[in-house]
Amino acid sequence: MQEKEGSYGSGLKKSLGLLDTVSIEVGAIIGAGIFALTGLAVAKCGPGTPIAFIIAALPMALALLPIGMLASVLPTVGGSFRYPSRILGPFWGFIGVWGIMMGIMLGGMPMYALNFADYLRVIFPAFDRNLVALIVLSFFFVINVVGVKAASIVQVGMFFVLLAALLVYIIWGIPAIDPANLTPLFPDGATGLVIAAGILFFAYMGANFIIDLGAEIKNAGRNIPLSFAISMPIIVVIYTLIGLVTVGTAPSSVCANQPLSVAAGYFMPPGLALFFTVAGGLLALATTINATFMFASRYILVFAEDDVFPRTLAGVNRRFGTPHWGLLVMLVLALAFLPLGASSFEVLAYTASIGSIVLLFPILISAIRFPRKMPDAYARAPFKLKGIWLWIVPILGLLFGAFFIAALILESLTAFLILIVWMIIGVIYYVIRDLYLKKTRGVGLGAIANKSM
Repeated sequence: MQEKEGSYGSGLKKSLGLLDTVSIEVGAIIGAGIFALTGLAVAKCGPGTPIAFIIAALPMALALLPIGMLASVLPTVGGSFRYPSRILGPFWGFIGVWGIMMGIMLGGMPMYALNFADYLRVIFPAFDRNLVALIVLSFFFVINVVGVKAASIVQVGMFFVLLAALLVYIIWGIPAIDPANLTPLFPDGATGLVIAAGILFFAYMGANFIIDLGAEIKNAGRNIPLSFAISMPIIVVIYTLIGLVTVGTAPSSVCANQPLSVAAGYFMPPGLALFFTVAGGLLALATTINATFMFASRYILVFAEDDVFPRTLAGVNRRFGTPHWGLLVMLVLALAFLPLGASSFEVLAYTASIGSIVLLFPILISAIRFPRKMPDAYARAPFKLKGIWLWIVPILGLLFGAFFIAALILESLTAFLILIVWMIIGVIYYVIRDLYLKKTRGVGLGAIANKSM
């Protein structure tokens, strides 16, 4: 892999600096965690929501250490697929990314778009929910086709306005906290806390997606691990404080399954609450949709480059240097699953969370195998886990992830069935594709991946 890493994602432009990288990460995370899932978490564990945010961060914090090790020495496009594909085998890279594709395109993207529509309808109630969702997905599709730098400029601008709105919510809300709203801390006991943490885990997934833009990041060996170290503490602090303000300023029964604009109306003047709804809720979800288009389209690109998908989908736009076919596939699938979100928003949230956790399993196992499989690359890594920590950190991340998946499956049979059906479809497709390539080219997917190392 190291010998040819520069060839991965050929045609993509290396145009993202540290500020772009941090803005993309924070923007990708905040929309899902704060504005789309907080109301669901409050419904599950009430005043314990801030603690659920902290617990949900633990597996991602553990996962970022081995992920940062891989990305620091092997920056590439679609790292979430390429690392396990080259270290464990292409099937395992496929399974992980196939899981997150379920989470993103069947869960996350429709969820973000519909939640964006919900916030916009606070201001314009007459707007059609599904039409707004369709328009916002189409808008960011066009932005990302125009170019990753253009998408990043939009992202940075929205990020700073969003950050201002979140700080206003926190600073205005902390003095308005009523301790009476914080009891009982866990109305549904440990079960509610665990389910809420499992849901909120998806809130942190944007942190690791930046490795999928590795070929487009300047000085990636330095900037990717550094961006993790900057963005993750910012996110945990923001999440915890906003969770505390939300359940502390209004009764949990009022905030449960509701957008944060409901809580904002309890302690903010009308004008400030409107600013928070527009600059906070709308921009948080917009930054997440924008960043998700950036990341997930690269999965389709690397699948096509490795012949897992037809080569046509690896096409990069000659004018803009962007994977336009991958972006189009994302748009079509997200639009196709909007009706599911219209009937059951919770199912989208569970599906998104489960798919996100599935992605981490092959990457974390790859990190354990990395020193033995690629000793020269491991020796060169600017940041690395050594000794027993190379085992402890990934294994703890795996255990947390498995625990959260089990909790979410017990909570939603529908999400479990979607997972099973989606994975069965993926395995069948992979086997058929492998047999087809062996028959027509004389080499299967495993041999193709080995040749590209």
